[in-house]
Amino acid sequence: MSESGSQFRAGLVYGLIAYVIWGLIPLYFHAVAYVVAGEILAHRIVWSFPILLVLVASMRGGSSKLRAVLLDRRLVLTLLGSAALLSMNWLLYIYATITHRVAEASLGYYVLPLVNAFLATIFLGERLRPAHYPALGLIAVGVAIPFAIGGDFTWLAVALPITFGLYGLVRKMVSVDSLTGLAVETLLLLVPATAFILMRATGEESAFGRDWETAALLMLSGVLTVIPLLTYTLSIRRIPLLTQAFIQFLSPSVQFLLAVFVMREPMPPERWAAIVCVWVAVLLFIADAARAAQVARRRRAAAPELAVAAAE
Repeated sequence: MSESGSQFRAGLVYGLIAYVIWGLIPLYFHAVAYVVAGEILAHRIVWSFPILLVLVASMRGGSSKLRAVLLDRRLVLTLLGSAALLSMNWLLYIYATITHRVAEASLGYYVLPLVNAFLATIFLGERLRPAHYPALGLIAVGVAIPFAIGGDFTWLAVALPITFGLYGLVRKMVSVDSLTGLAVETLLLLVPATAFILMRATGEESAFGRDWETAALLMLSGVLTVIPLLTYTLSIRRIPLLTQAFIQFLSPSVQFLLAVFVMREPMPPERWAAIVCVWVAVLLFIADAARAAQVARRRRAAAPELAVAAAE
């Protein structure tokens, strides 16, 4: 197995882990829906930080890497920007879940391939394969159907993919390893998050001290935050952003199924039409990827024969 092939396979596995967890995470937010979105966000940040510190300390040279990043003003400012984008995305998604708009949020993440494709071609020089054009066209149609029929501008379906797409672009371009970058991002958000929690506690509005179950659930947010984010950042540094644009369909598909069958959110016909368009686009991408892999295998198999022929 070549090093590039091994890197791609590892990146694909990391990405799948991240998107499965993100697909199921509405169940967690549904369990803490009685807590205000800002407090849930603050606890995600606060309880993620000690986990990340332990992970950095256990990594060879982790403390030195963390110190080096913190002493680099340019890197700190870049990670401050990515941290701001990440926190906005978190807050928007928490709000969508606790206000029973998971289906709308899942539609927003179906838009993410369009955002990633635009960013990848403009800023990273990646090229679309021929099959990507009809697939992206179907996604665009699917997203447009609810807007056209429903008559409402579902701003969550636009804001969520834009904030996360920009976050992924920044993290792919910055020269910081995944774990160290996450630790620095969380550290930069730690002070405002802690201040928000203390402010609510002072005003006796904090949900954290209400009962042990709520406290345990809020503390659990650290684990549920770090694992998918870490595997996501490990993934985006190993596979093309355009590949990420399509494997991410797993997350909104799981979210959509939860919204329909678990949370019983209303699903008008136009949303079903949008989902059908998106799923057809996914099948197109999978078929194209399988064909490309088969062609690559044939070329590798033919390479030794060509080398022998050239030597003769």
